[in-house]
Amino acid sequence: YTTEKENMSMNHEEIEEMLIPLRDYEKSCREIYLANPEAFRNVVWNWEEFKERFRATDHSGYALGEEPPVFMGNLLTEQDCFENESIEATVILHDRYAPPFYHNLKFIKIVYALRGGCRFFVQDKTQDRETVLNEGDFVIIPPEMNQAVFTGEEDAVTVNIILKRSTFGDSFYSLLLENDSISDFFWQMLYSKGSNRALVVRCGKDERLRSIVLDMCGEGLFCRKGAPAGGNLMMKGYVMLLFGWTLKAHQQKMEDVGSISASEAVLPVMIRYIRENYTTVTLTSVAKHFGKSEGYLSRYIRRETGKTFRFLLKEFRMKQAANMIENSTCNMEEVAEAIGYSDISCFYRNFKESFGCTPQQYRNKRNRVSL
Repeated sequence: YTTEKENMSMNHEEIEEMLIPLRDYEKSCREIYLANPEAFRNVVWNWEEFKERFRATDHSGYALGEEPPVFMGNLLTEQDCFENESIEATVILHDRYAPPFYHNLKFIKIVYALRGGCRFFVQDKTQDRETVLNEGDFVIIPPEMNQAVFTGEEDAVTVNIILKRSTFGDSFYSLLLENDSISDFFWQMLYSKGSNRALVVRCGKDERLRSIVLDMCGEGLFCRKGAPAGGNLMMKGYVMLLFGWTLKAHQQKMEDVGSISASEAVLPVMIRYIRENYTTVTLTSVAKHFGKSEGYLSRYIRRETGKTFRFLLKEFRMKQAANMIENSTCNMEEVAEAIGYSDISCFYRNFKESFGCTPQQYRNKRNRVSL
């Protein structure tokens, strides 16, 4: 790691040069790959399965070790990737030459082909589906999706941008308010019980996007030990810049990978409608708007999200209430009225259920933090 002062003086070329050299465990993986590239053609679930495939296709006589040279677990949590609980976005380099293996994530991952290309795999029903990411392309992967990445070029650099699912809806809420493919993707990701859809963006060699990702690498990889208080804010800012520029320059170059049913495709549109009309919306009005019966709509929302309509509506109202309490001088009666509550006692009860404190206690606590 470099110091904060050294990092600030690094230009993009210097950052990229620091990303290129193979790490020791990547060299070990490369040795295995060069002995038998055929073993890396398909995705495996674990090291034991890879060893079987390697031995079945090997003609070199290479002796594999009992343990993999890199991590090959099937589950990664937020705690595995975030050293500090207050950090909401970080970057991790993908391990070159590591055998492609399926793993499930509890966070949002963006795989960006910074230098050279890579192969991206998803498990689509019972088949492996492969997508090639060329230099400059990236893919947004939702939590809970079985996926794998393989980078088999020595000077290629594949960057994983990691976003916390647990705070995404709050930290990147402005993204959800856009009306585009990415916001629909995130609405579905946040409220669907399980999405099997990734979003690939074909950007070509876009220098502006490349600069944003290099800035993220400089901040997230080389300034980590002496990170300033604003480091988390800067990383979130880079993520917003990445998405903002993508929407401005590459909105027509997005493609779905994985499977999504017709009924699943309706969910983000419906969630957006409820969110935009949360002050007055009812189950009856939503059913009428989408041409469905109330019974069907109620069952559909519960099936797709695991939540009731009433719970979703309360969630949207409470988030707006918390925002008003924190960022305005409105009294609690004005807040309740603004978010659609005519019964102040109902507002107080729902707020305490959501945040574990009264609205006034919430304001007092936030004011102390801001001081």
